[in-house]
Amino acid sequence: MFTRKTALIQNENSIAKLKAITIGGVQQWITVRGEDKRMPVLLFLHGGPGTSQMALIGDYQKELEKHFVVVNWDQRGAGLSYTKQVTKETMTIEQFLKDTIELTNYLRNEFLQDKIYLVGHSWGTILGLLAINDHPELYHHYFGVSQVLNMSKIEELSYRLILEKARKHNHQKAITQLTEMGKPPWSSFKNNRIYQKYLEVFKSGISRDGVLLKTFVKKMFKSSEYTFWDMIRFIRGQYFSNKNLMDEVRSLDLSEMIRFVKVPITLMMGRHDLATPAELTKIWFDRLKAAEKDWVWFERSAHSPLFEENQKFIELVLAQTERR
Repeated sequence: MFTRKTALIQNENSIAKLKAITIGGVQQWITVRGEDKRMPVLLFLHGGPGTSQMALIGDYQKELEKHFVVVNWDQRGAGLSYTKQVTKETMTIEQFLKDTIELTNYLRNEFLQDKIYLVGHSWGTILGLLAINDHPELYHHYFGVSQVLNMSKIEELSYRLILEKARKHNHQKAITQLTEMGKPPWSSFKNNRIYQKYLEVFKSGISRDGVLLKTFVKKMFKSSEYTFWDMIRFIRGQYFSNKNLMDEVRSLDLSEMIRFVKVPITLMMGRHDLATPAELTKIWFDRLKAAEKDWVWFERSAHSPLFEENQKFIELVLAQTERR
């Protein structure tokens, strides 16, 4: 709890590193783990903005470590990468995209690979889609989990669907609170907390079963990658990232910007996810022109299919990569 490290992997060609590297002129942290460092690289782009997954994912990626060099990155301003070096002026989508490409090229050079595999979750799907659009030559395949295209429209639809759920269940307190706060966007942190609360109440938020958040908290406390003070850093980084990025995120519309991709793409959507309802994404996906494209429903998931139905997620990633 007082020193940072990542668990060793006892294989001859294995790699298990927790290290800081310079990306975009500032120190940013990554974990690099795999049973064989000659395997393809798989880079994860976490959600949020600011919701690092480095200290949460241990058990969820062990199987992937047999087949890939798995890289988790605490993005600028998040988790271990939340430092005084990172100014609010650099918290822009353009800078995050530059960071993503710079890290991609670092990994390509480090492991002597022409291309890598890319997974984005929630906010991370914005970076993922922009990365494959701008630099398709760098990526074998893109996996978008809970894909975000237009945050403003997603929030409006999400709010309407949650209010419908409240009325369907005759949940008077929820109806009153949601009606009083009105449609998004909300300038009040309190209103956002109310909205997040009812996503969880109606089993449509972080997870369908409602226990994943508690599981994450337990995993963070047991994690060797984060110290006690890093957990405080994690919380501060979440607030900092949301405060300085969300206005720009809400102004972005990838459904208009991106209508063709040159990289094979797989979207994985939770059937019960009302944080990023799939309705708008499916309309875009059906019109998308792509080298290859697949849409996969996770029937028992809400917003976190890669964790909620972890085995299915792993099998899909392996099935797609084995086709290369």
